[in-house]
Amino acid sequence: MQPLGALIVGFASRSDAAQGFRLAMLWPRWREVLGDIAPFAHPMGHRRGTLLVGVEDPIAMQESHYEAPDILLAVNTFLGQQVFDRVQFDLLQGKTPLDAASGEAPTFWRPPAPRIANLGNLRLDPETAVGRSYAAYVRQYGPGR
Repeated sequence: MQPLGALIVGFASRSDAAQGFRLAMLWPRWREVLGDIAPFAHPMGHRRGTLLVGVEDPIAMQESHYEAPDILLAVNTFLGQQVFDRVQFDLLQGKTPLDAASGEAPTFWRPPAPRIANLGNLRLDPETAVGRSYAAYVRQYGPGR
C-alpha cells in the first residue's frame, strides 16, 4: 500500500492530469492571462484541441474572431505548451462562463422542520440512551422551538 501523498504526486505527474490542473488554474485567472481581450471573451470550456469561448453579442463575436490568434497564444503560453490549436466562439445566451463562476457552494431551500404540538409528553428516564435521545428529539421538533 502506498502513502496518499505518493499517489497524488503520481496522479498529478501524468500528462493528462497535469493538463487538467493547469486548465483549472486558467479559468479563474482568465482576465489576467488575456488582458484587454478578457472583457469581451469568456471561457466556456474545451473540447479536445478547441478552446470554447463565449461572447455577449454578434458584434463581440466578430471582433473576437480577429483576436483568436492572440487568445491562443496567451492561453497556450500560460499553459506552458500548445494545448489548443483552435478557438470556437459562441453566444453566451445566459450561460455562466467559467471565469464568472464563484467558488461558493449553492444554497438549497430546505422546508422548515415540522413542529409537533403534543410532543414531549412521555416521561422517560433522562439517564438512559432512549431518554436522552427523546429529549434531543423534543428539543429539535417540539412546540417550544
